[in-house]
Amino acid sequence: MTRIHLQIIRNISVTFLLTCLVILAILAIGQLTQLLKQVASGQLPLPIVLQLLGLAVPTLLVTVLPLAFFFAVYLVFNNLYRSNEMVAIRSTGTGLTGLLPAVAVVAGVVFCLELGLALIWAPAAQRTLQSESERLTNVAAEAMLQPGSFTSLSGGRVIYVGSAIGKNTHRYHEIFLSIAQGTQSDMATAAYGEIKPGDDGALSLVLIDGQRYLGQPGQNGFKVLSFARYRVMLGNSAINGSNQAGGISWTNASLTQLVDHFSGLDRRYAVTELQWRLIWPIALPLLALLAIPLAYSEPRGGGRAAGMLLGVLFLLAINNVLIYIKEHMMAGKMPLFPGFLWVVLGIALIAFYTFLRRSRDLGLLPVLFSQSAHETR
Repeated sequence: MTRIHLQIIRNISVTFLLTCLVILAILAIGQLTQLLKQVASGQLPLPIVLQLLGLAVPTLLVTVLPLAFFFAVYLVFNNLYRSNEMVAIRSTGTGLTGLLPAVAVVAGVVFCLELGLALIWAPAAQRTLQSESERLTNVAAEAMLQPGSFTSLSGGRVIYVGSAIGKNTHRYHEIFLSIAQGTQSDMATAAYGEIKPGDDGALSLVLIDGQRYLGQPGQNGFKVLSFARYRVMLGNSAINGSNQAGGISWTNASLTQLVDHFSGLDRRYAVTELQWRLIWPIALPLLALLAIPLAYSEPRGGGRAAGMLLGVLFLLAINNVLIYIKEHMMAGKMPLFPGFLWVVLGIALIAFYTFLRRSRDLGLLPVLFSQSAHETR
């Protein structure tokens, strides 16, 4: 490693860390806003907000690291071009290809971090966050039921519970339930009820030995039904149904769970999720390679925003394409192979093509270069 390589490694590392902090802070503010909304609505206690925000950081970093590294490489090489340092470097016989080892050193470190986050740390943090959210949701739902008072729930439901049976038993006397369904009346009463957790972690109030009244008394269709047990959900399940195809929350599934389902009925879900986690670590060095030709700027030329804007638009387009492919693979509308592979190949072709042309002092596109040469003549 020469002094030039060491300086580039130092510049990329410092710029990467600063860019990472800025992007992470922006995304964290959005996450914090959502948590504070839940605090304001009484769904979460204020002291737990920082803990939940910390659990969300690994998932945010999965998105932040590729973006930050792309911008870091772009800014460092753009500065080399604008300050004429690239001319001095080339005078020593070192071209763009000769500077790649310095970029590869930092890229290797960031790649390992991104891979560990995507495969292990982020899903583990999501599982902890989900478990904590379920616990807090259940606590909030249970706290809403105050003996001797009416409680309004979502879906137009109103519940009344009488006196509690004992201490810390979560059982109540004299249960009344009213559900608003347009012009239809649906009410239920029970001798007593108890709060129980469901299979998905959400709490429910189970009415025991009661009657249900459907419709208006004295009108056609009025019915009185007796029941032994009638379950009423108090809070919503913390698991997003779109993420639990096949009965598993694939976004939070551990790497071992994914591998175990490679040969089962849920194979397409497991393979799709694993490919989704691997796509950004694999694309990270390719994006860094693409950032180098995009960073080109004349020493006395305009600002550095043109190439950066082009890169941001490219990243947004790639992200939308990946989301589209994932949804269709999960739904069985697209084959598992090549899956995301063709997107990686597309990024690689664009990155290598633009880098090769820039290393030969050519324009990014042949047409633009030809027009520029014609105007020079």
